[in-house]
Order: sequence, then C-alpha cells, then structure tokens
Amino acid sequence: MNIRLKQVGLLLALFIVGSCSNDMIETSNNSSLIEESYDEIDLNSLKSEFSFALARVLNESEGVRKLIKEEAIKQFDYDYDVLYMLVKDKQLSGGGTLEGFLLKYISRENLLTLYKEMPTLTIFVPSLPGDSFSAERWNTAQEIPYVAYKNKENEILFVDNTGNLDIINHDEIPIFPIVVVKPSERVILQSASTRSSNNPCIMRADNGINFVFEYDEFNNITPSKANTRVVEIPDSLKRIYDAKKYADQNGVWQRDYIYYGISTMEGMGMYRNNISECIYAFELTGDPNDVYGKISDQDDDPHFDPNARRGMAGWYGGNYEFMVKTYISSSQLVSNEIIKVLSISPKYLFWYNGEKRRDETQIKTVGAMAAFKKYYLPKPIPLFDWNLENYSSSIIISIEEKDIETTEQNVTKTTSTFATNFEFNPTFAAVVKIGAKMGASATVSHEVSTTITRYLNSDVLGDVIINFGDDVVIKNEMENIGKSGDEGPTRKLDVPGRTSHTPKPIYVPVLNPKYNSGRYKIEIIPLAQY
Repeated sequence: MNIRLKQVGLLLALFIVGSCSNDMIETSNNSSLIEESYDEIDLNSLKSEFSFALARVLNESEGVRKLIKEEAIKQFDYDYDVLYMLVKDKQLSGGGTLEGFLLKYISRENLLTLYKEMPTLTIFVPSLPGDSFSAERWNTAQEIPYVAYKNKENEILFVDNTGNLDIINHDEIPIFPIVVVKPSERVILQSASTRSSNNPCIMRADNGINFVFEYDEFNNITPSKANTRVVEIPDSLKRIYDAKKYADQNGVWQRDYIYYGISTMEGMGMYRNNISECIYAFELTGDPNDVYGKISDQDDDPHFDPNARRGMAGWYGGNYEFMVKTYISSSQLVSNEIIKVLSISPKYLFWYNGEKRRDETQIKTVGAMAAFKKYYLPKPIPLFDWNLENYSSSIIISIEEKDIETTEQNVTKTTSTFATNFEFNPTFAAVVKIGAKMGASATVSHEVSTTITRYLNSDVLGDVIINFGDDVVIKNEMENIGKSGDEGPTRKLDVPGRTSHTPKPIYVPVLNPKYNSGRYKIEIIPLAQY
C-alpha cells in the first residue's frame, strides 16, 4: 500500500472507548435476544471478514460513507462511535441499507455469528493528527477509508477496498482516512442486572435487542442528564462553588468567601489560614516546535529520538524542571520570593508526530512536535497563603525551565496596592475583613523591594499576574475532560496515575483561563490543605 504513517505513541488510541431517535428510547424490560454460544468460534476470522466486507462497501457506496459520518458526528456516547446494530437497517440516501451492501461480501450466517460473539460491534471514526482525518472533516464524496481491526495476537491490521492487508506498528498512527471495527466499551447489552438499575435510556435495535450505557456519563442521548454533565461537586471543591454562587448573586469576590467567609458586600469575616493558592494545571503554549527547541536546548534536557521503537520511550533525558517563582509584596515593604518546582515528563507536555519512511535497509522517522498536552497535576502544588491584610492584592508568578544550578540575585523596586479594610472585632476576638472587595476605605500603595533569583542560562517562560479579585471558577458545573486510562491524540486528558481497567469519566473544575504568559498557561485554585 502506498500510505503514510506518523509516529505518535500508541495506536491503541484508535481502540480506546472511545444516533438515537425517539423510537429507540423506551423502558422495555425484555430479555436479550442474543443467546450465548458455546461453540468454538474464530472471532478473529469473523472480524477480519467483516472488515474486508466493510472496506469494499465503503468504496462502493457513498451512501454508506455518509451514514457512518452522520452517525459518528452525533457522538451518542460522547465519542465518534457508530453502534452497528442501531444503524444496519437504516435506509441510505442512494437506496439500500448498510447490511444489504455487506451481505454481498459476507454470508448472513457469519454475520449473525459475529452479532452473537460481538453484540456491541462498533465502527469508530478517529480524529487523526494534523487534521488529516476526522468525522467532521470527512469528505465522503472523495475520501474512502481503510478499515482497521485487531487480531488475536493484538496486532492492528488494516485493509483497503481491494483486499490488501497491512499492519500498523505499535508506535505508529495513520494520517490517512481510516475507520476502526471494535466492540464498544461504553455500551452493553441490557440484562437482568441492568434492567433493575435506573437506566435513563434504553436503545432498541430493529431486531428487538436492547442496549444501555455502561455508565450514565456516556449517555449523550437523554438531554436532561447527559448534555448538562452535572455531577456532584466533591467536598474539596464545594467552598469554591459556593463562592461562585455568592459572587454571582451579591457581587463579592470569590476569594472574599473562600478566605474570609464573606458572602455579601456588607459582610465581615476572619481569615482562614488553612487555605493555599495552588497550581492545578500547566500547559505550554505557542508554536510546539519553537517551544521544544527553546526548553530542550541543553544536553541534559529531555530530547526525543524519532527513531525509537516504542513511541513515548523515544523521550530520554528525564523530566523538565520548571521553577515556579511567586512574588508577594508584604506590608513590611518587601516582596517575598517563593520558589517551587514542577517536575514533568515531556510525554505529558508534547504530542510528537513523525512520518515514518521505509527503504530496503532502514526505517527513519522525520517529524515534529505537533501539539501540546494540558498537564493536570496529580496533586495540586501549594504556592502561598493569601492573607490580604498582610499581602498585596496582586501577585506575580514567573516560570523558568531550569538548565543549570548557577544563580544570581538582583533587587528591584515595584509599587504594590494593599487593602485597608481590616480591624479588630470583639465578637470574633480577632482582626476581620470589613466588607467585600476593598471595602469603603481607600487603598494604599507602597514601593516594595524585591529580591529576584535568576538561574543563569535557564529558559525564561514569562510572567502572569493574579489578582485577589479574579474569578476562580467560571462555570457552575464540572467539565468532563476524558476518562481514566485515556491516551492518544484524540484525547484531552493525559494525567499520570489515573488509570483503570474500566475507564470512567473524569471531571475537573473550569478554572480561570486568563493566566497566559505567551509561553505557558497555568490554572490556579485556592484549596484547603487540612
């Protein structure tokens, strides 16, 4: 085959779990019409035969290509999956049905056997690097996809419309039109156990077989629950979301409530000293190749070997070390420099795309960094505690990628603003903040001396300014960023340590996105430490 492949890590992304009309949604309690088969069945041969047949049908019928595209875009399970049993008998735009076309190339007996062995047979349309192919960009009039599937040796094979078979290596990913035949990992057969649970949507195929979502979070059919993605706020974040509610209702700052319990403009409250501002997420920005060249310019920096045989194992040189320097102006007219370190593996920051070129003697890969990943810290790192009585209302965060240990220190002077709405209150027997925001009293400005540590030859990535009055969260609900165990360029999530054999959705707060230096973005959240 005259094809192109890109090295980007594991192609298993194509096989990770990743439309339902009203007559599909019902509360039927019928038993499954699929019987268990105890005969020895060569499922691999059946998948292979089905994939060969589908490749021929995709070449033959634009109506089939349109059907797969239209159904994939619906994302009925929040992925570009098409459950075969729900679409096989739909009338195509040019006449006929998907199953009718397939029966020209696969026997009905073998097709029925495949149903029994793989009832959740799915056709998945992947989103591939560099906008080379996706459900949204699929030109069904001109683009005829290959068909990929896994064999019993766990190899990924793919076939074209003429029956030519080829293999995709573990460290490659296609950059040409392709669809994937696989079992669904988000939809299961309705059974006695699932009938007894509170399933909001039952999908019924034309032959009477019922399917349900394994987890309700995969349900993108029932608007009342699936589309809003409302999930229970964890205890660690409830104060944050309460703060947004009071800010929206009464005009206070979110941190007024988080730190002082002030929920109205006239309220007062005592400082809570168990809360720290934390880095929640980190992401590089700009041109991926420019940034990679800048922060991997030293011999001991992480580098990528494009000809490595195992995808992400191509990274060598350890982790990037990012120095996070926080500058907080105090009422003592000095600015404290607080330094923390982010140690991040490069595989959590970059997607690498490379074209693999083969000849008779060797395999070479020529490529580039294609995109950035957003890195969610497994445990947010505390930076400082924001006592507004003693610290200025704005702080600066500066980040460098550290290269060598040699340092120098310089003293600079800046002007900082301080709040004055604090006084001793007998009821609290402590100093309290009077009123939300800066209160009715005037603020004061002072010139503050700052000692700045410079790591010589390190790569300076710029500064961001965080204000006490900035919103912390910007949405009332959590955001679904993927699922545990997700890997691959079509996924938004790549969080170390969050894996499981049964992937489940992961939700995170939608934090203020304004902290962007032009070289990186960070997300900041004040969290209770005990």
